[in-house]
Amino acid sequence: MREHERADAPTVSVGVPVYNGEAYLEQTLEALLDQSYTDFELIVCDNASTDRTREIAEGFAASDDRVRYLRNPRNIGLAKNFNRVFQLSRGKYFRWAMADDLVDRTNLADCVAALEADPGVVLAVPTWDLIDAEGRPARGDRELASFSWDEDPGRRMAQFLDMINGRSSIAVLAYLSGLIRSEAVWGTDQLGSYPCSDQVLLGQLLLRGRFVEVATPSLHVRLHEASAGHGIGTGDYAAVHRTFFPDNPPANLLRWRATRYRKMWDVLRDAASSSSQRLALQARYAKGSAIQLLPI
Repeated sequence: MREHERADAPTVSVGVPVYNGEAYLEQTLEALLDQSYTDFELIVCDNASTDRTREIAEGFAASDDRVRYLRNPRNIGLAKNFNRVFQLSRGKYFRWAMADDLVDRTNLADCVAALEADPGVVLAVPTWDLIDAEGRPARGDRELASFSWDEDPGRRMAQFLDMINGRSSIAVLAYLSGLIRSEAVWGTDQLGSYPCSDQVLLGQLLLRGRFVEVATPSLHVRLHEASAGHGIGTGDYAAVHRTFFPDNPPANLLRWRATRYRKMWDVLRDAASSSSQRLALQARYAKGSAIQLLPI
């Protein structure tokens, strides 16, 4: 029996994986707890932080019984901590909440309604925007496109490739914070310990159903130099490797970075309904993403 099948399980689980998140954690938890939808648990999984993260999280857990705080005895790496907070969840629906992002009061209510309305939808994401370290608008010249996902797995995978390889690739950050059917996440590899594994995870979820964008804006994705994905944007892959494997230096950075290509190849194979569609999807992905292996 899955945890969400127990009579005492909440409908929604919100997981906050965090490492040294004192700068924004209090704001984030306050916003997550101030939801119009109340049938949820909030799990904070602390990856052996060395700042005030523990103090902040324990304070919220002491004052609100919806909050569960767990601390890893050592830093197990970014992806493993993301997966651990999901594996500790009990809800029918689950969402990762980044420890520096903000949400508005209707975030959960809007996304629950979208999932309840259509069993073919596996992930609901609200309309979203970008903010900087100070909470100011940070869109700049980035394209925040909206997507209407196709019923056919092959065609929606083509849409996904256009998203991740195009000017709207930053949308992956918002979709990873969408509300997901927990059973669908259990059917994936969860988050892998390599760059862009969030793309692979979202691709595996798209094999299981459609995504839907909720019209009401309620998610504010924060961009700042201390964020987990900052190293990918700067090309500092040695630093990115340390976020996944704090204790192990990379043996071969290029081979490690190429992991996502092998994983996505399998996703595209499974999405295709014919060999011609498979080849077209794989060619589309290769054309759009091969350049991203540089710099080595």
